[in-house]
Amino acid sequence: MSIPKFRAAIIVFVVGFALGASVFLASRLFVRSVLNNDAMLAAEELAADLGIGRSIDTSAALSSVIRYTYFDLDGAVIESASSGTDGEGSQLKVPEGVNPSEIVRDGGAFIDESSPLLGFMGTNTPAVKRLVVPVTTDGELIGSLLVVVDQSRALASLTRAFSVVAIVTVGMAVLAVVAVAFVVTRGRGFRQRKNFDPTKVPQDALTGVATRAGLIEILDDVMERAGESDHQVVLMVIDLDRFSAVNGIWGHAIGDTVLQMAAGRLQNIATDTFGVARISGDEFAVIVESAETRSMQELAGRVREVISAPFEVDGASIMLSASIGGALYPINADNGEMLFRAASNALAKAKMQGRNALAVFDTEMKQRMQRHEALERDLRSAIERNEFVVYYQPQIELASGRLRGYEALVRWERPGEGILSPRDFLSVAEETGLILPIGNWVLRKACQDAAEWLEADSVAVNLSSAQFRSQEIDKTIAGVLQDTGLAPDRLEIEVPENLFLDGAQDVMETLNRIKALGVRIAMDDFGCGYAGLASLAQFPFDKIKIDRSFVGQLTEDADVAAIVTSIVSLGRSISVDVTAEGVETKEQVTLLRAAGCNIVQGFRFGAPQRGAAVAANAAQMEAENLHAADMQDPVERAG
Repeated sequence: MSIPKFRAAIIVFVVGFALGASVFLASRLFVRSVLNNDAMLAAEELAADLGIGRSIDTSAALSSVIRYTYFDLDGAVIESASSGTDGEGSQLKVPEGVNPSEIVRDGGAFIDESSPLLGFMGTNTPAVKRLVVPVTTDGELIGSLLVVVDQSRALASLTRAFSVVAIVTVGMAVLAVVAVAFVVTRGRGFRQRKNFDPTKVPQDALTGVATRAGLIEILDDVMERAGESDHQVVLMVIDLDRFSAVNGIWGHAIGDTVLQMAAGRLQNIATDTFGVARISGDEFAVIVESAETRSMQELAGRVREVISAPFEVDGASIMLSASIGGALYPINADNGEMLFRAASNALAKAKMQGRNALAVFDTEMKQRMQRHEALERDLRSAIERNEFVVYYQPQIELASGRLRGYEALVRWERPGEGILSPRDFLSVAEETGLILPIGNWVLRKACQDAAEWLEADSVAVNLSSAQFRSQEIDKTIAGVLQDTGLAPDRLEIEVPENLFLDGAQDVMETLNRIKALGVRIAMDDFGCGYAGLASLAQFPFDKIKIDRSFVGQLTEDADVAAIVTSIVSLGRSISVDVTAEGVETKEQVTLLRAAGCNIVQGFRFGAPQRGAAVAANAAQMEAENLHAADMQDPVERAG
């Protein structure tokens, strides 16, 4: 028997015994109390009859009283008799040293020869009891009555009843304890999957190893088996450092071959052939199960060794390194999803330390992950309680000062914390898939506001990569336009440049379907990646937006200024609008105007605002005073 099962068996035995003993003692004490009360009522009823001089028929049973002796106040016997069911003599002998008259004068009423300790424990409940009660007439004490009460039948009935109750209670309690022990020893308890087959989990089309979803299924099964055998499970999430350069230099075909080779090498380290998964483009996971405590440093060293060996592909010798995040079951998590999150958090820390680094999940990461989980729970509740709001930031035509449109920006009105900006919650929303309901809500809200009161040429709505890839977004947009009545040419969809990093054909096909609706499409964050130029050549964008990081360095770095000028010239050459976002100073406005940028957005021309009147008034004020604002000192509007 394994250690967890042996411990569970001991727990079941101890708890079952304790529950049985507790129910037994409680029932016996309760039975004793019931019998004592019943005996007292029978004795007092007989004393009341004697007090009023009623004749007692001793030929029949006197309730449960089988014998009695009636004393005067001096202790002399007035009457003594027994019921017709009593086979003993009628004279009761008073226990030595006991005076019934003194007992009743002192307010006493009960004599029992049972052991006080046994009586307290409830293990000695005699069927025959001896009692002393007062005899009164019109409230005046005239004597005392010593009686013997036989409760054999009542005791037997109560004992049978409570025995059944005790057996049922203890049985149910033991079953509950067994169920809890089963949950503890089985790891995931009743969520166990029957006949788990690792060959049927989702597999990555390129490498043949499991996908992220498949990894969680395999992890759950491995952790369940490890819990039964008291083993540990190590999960390492591995990122191939600077792998994007492989695709850029040698092409995607060779890059795909390298990924296939890397997956094969990692399979030599994993517990079995199903212990490797491809999480994303160049990110893998490896599962190692062991009965011994194996050093994470040792396992990470083996990973580095197999990844650092040259990848020889079509005459090219490619060198890579690996950043690794590690987590351990059962120390860091008790299910597959939580263990994966722990290892992913460790990988994020490893990347911050530089290439070829290892980080192991620790207490600080656990606290951060717990905050992450709390934020996820609150986000789910926020969706249900409709706590999100949309702010609008004006986009101004630089040459004329005319209001061109607004960008819709989501905010979270979190109870107790006020308004939260996207940077406080969007990353969690994207990781958990909550970006889909949030993004759809923002899209619908912005279109509804634009149709009802937002007076501008267009309203721009951001789509995240996850939102774009996880649904038929073109059908969603068409449905929202139809429901709100907004003209398609007034809606502008902003897609991030990193959406095109893989050059996926399906992305372009989806964009073409959106474009066919009559909706304008803008490439957001242009200039942050290498995919922008290639994407512009493949798809007719209506606008490109220069990332705020370039605008922020515009007046400080001549190279950045040259890049911005090149982007603006590119846009003008292909007749595409160019918007510079994050504009905050007069100097930035001057350089952007000189470069030929036609649309600007930022605190210089209006902070994001909530509500029709506020947003419209702010935009109108900035537009009317555009040239005057250029002559003022730099001001950051943070309203």
